[in-house]
Amino acid sequence: MDKAALLHRATSEMAFYKKKDLLHLRFRAKRNDLVDVTVLIGPLRHASDNTPWPHQEIMLERSFVTKFHDYWTMDLKLGDNAAQYIFKVTDLHGEVIFYDTQRILPASENNINYPHGFLIPTRNKRYVQYVPSWANKTIWYQIQVDRFFDGDKYLNLPDTKEWNEKEFNEQSTFGGDLQGILGKLDYLQGIGTNGLVLSSIFEGQGAFKNPVNDYYSLAHNFGNKDTFKYLVDNMHQRGMRIMLEMNFAFLSDVSRQWRDVLENGEESQYKDWFMIKGFPPRYTDTTQTLHANYKFSLNNPHFPTLNLKNKEVQNYFLDVVKYWVKHFKIDAIKLENFAELEKEFVQLLQKEVHQLNPDFYLVGQDSKVSLEKETYEVADGKFNHALRELLLQFTQDQEIKVNEFKQQFSQQLLYYTDQQWMTMLNSMDDLDSPRILTRCRQDKALVRAVIAFMYLQKGMPLLTYGTEIGMLGHEVPENRGTMFFDEDVEDEKMMRFIRVLNNFRLQNAKLLSEGSFNWGQVSDTYSYLSFIRKDDKRKVFALFNFGYASIKFVLPNHAKLIIGQNIKDETSELTQYGFVIMEA
Repeated sequence: MDKAALLHRATSEMAFYKKKDLLHLRFRAKRNDLVDVTVLIGPLRHASDNTPWPHQEIMLERSFVTKFHDYWTMDLKLGDNAAQYIFKVTDLHGEVIFYDTQRILPASENNINYPHGFLIPTRNKRYVQYVPSWANKTIWYQIQVDRFFDGDKYLNLPDTKEWNEKEFNEQSTFGGDLQGILGKLDYLQGIGTNGLVLSSIFEGQGAFKNPVNDYYSLAHNFGNKDTFKYLVDNMHQRGMRIMLEMNFAFLSDVSRQWRDVLENGEESQYKDWFMIKGFPPRYTDTTQTLHANYKFSLNNPHFPTLNLKNKEVQNYFLDVVKYWVKHFKIDAIKLENFAELEKEFVQLLQKEVHQLNPDFYLVGQDSKVSLEKETYEVADGKFNHALRELLLQFTQDQEIKVNEFKQQFSQQLLYYTDQQWMTMLNSMDDLDSPRILTRCRQDKALVRAVIAFMYLQKGMPLLTYGTEIGMLGHEVPENRGTMFFDEDVEDEKMMRFIRVLNNFRLQNAKLLSEGSFNWGQVSDTYSYLSFIRKDDKRKVFALFNFGYASIKFVLPNHAKLIIGQNIKDETSELTQYGFVIMEA
């Protein structure tokens, strides 16, 4: 037995509450090293107690396999006397040991009576991580406001471009506004989405209103606060949610605060809002390098970085958030450039906003692909770029084979608690990345397959506007083109697919958000994979063929085909990028 590979941590992603009295346990061991893992659970012991330790024994099952390790798991229903637990581990050669918080010991009667067990929190201190009550029933749709729909042409700026103009940059405006979104709520509900993520709507720079000049003012070409309030109220009447994008890492260099610093120097009341090394603040830009005597973000001197350790800055943004939550009843905030934010500030923000609305959702967004768990120490969720990149690395880029994908995906699943997965936002593209159809070299069958795979995972699905009509685009700003609602332009097949997939997700929200995930058959040779999602009542089976050759499948008599593509009915085969999702 490789004892160095054995691992369990209490109160972590390896031991967490799914419900108040349901504890999920994970135990790690070397791959193919063990035949049995059993948890022993019982009351605490006093050192002077010489009687046998009363305990219950429950077996774990091997649920996930990664490159080097096996993970054994179980859901433990806790009784009133449950206070501590240890593990009994048996390897292939018959060696049996006890694993507790301090020791690895031979499994003897004497050693079991004095366990140094992993402690279980008392009943009144058991903590189930926060998940908004509406999270598992939400399908998000992300909108670049200026590019979605022009609902009020009187708001258009003098240099507004024609809607079908192909040449544009980050400063180009097309006339999209809040009234345009309001006018398309029927459309958005019709395709099955019920949550909107809006790009920055505040007074700010360029067409994308980023960076922001003033968080208390809306961009005048987007509409006024009455229109925004009417939009939010209308969405809530429809059972829809709204998320606003905010970036507290920096302000624009034409913001009131930065202009005051430029005008008044060291006498400015805002000089400590920024990270300034000398006065007056200035920068020099040469062909080789950029120099400044103040800190700026995103390698842009027009984005002066905020000092979020400063109490005045903290209070300003706390008041900003409370203003939009109190007066407009927004449901969520996307914190852009999350990695640059001070942890203590976000913790305070989370506390304050949950006092106003216990069901509020604060989500961190950063452009980097990371599995960092620190987000969950201070926010309610994160954008899951790691899943997207792994899936495309396997399917589109073909850099890894099925078993490697299976192992890495399993590792991602095990990196977080179930509740953390439930509050993730899963997307195949966003406003800062290439469009999924572009990334997949315009292979629409592949796009549908990877989106379907994403929809079957824990977390909230997120679509970027235009995905349902096959919108293309590489990097910013090309990926933020204008939306079209002309039936002659729409990709009807993709539209129907998204509508059916959204309906499937909503009808199976509880199973797909909270149910277990178990791998089925996979093949490196033929590049197919299968898995099962299930809960106490129902089971959904999925089979995906990402290989070139067709594969046969059998649809059981009692199974119900929910959605699929590239199916040869006469031979029961899946061709390349074919998949079946069925209720088994």
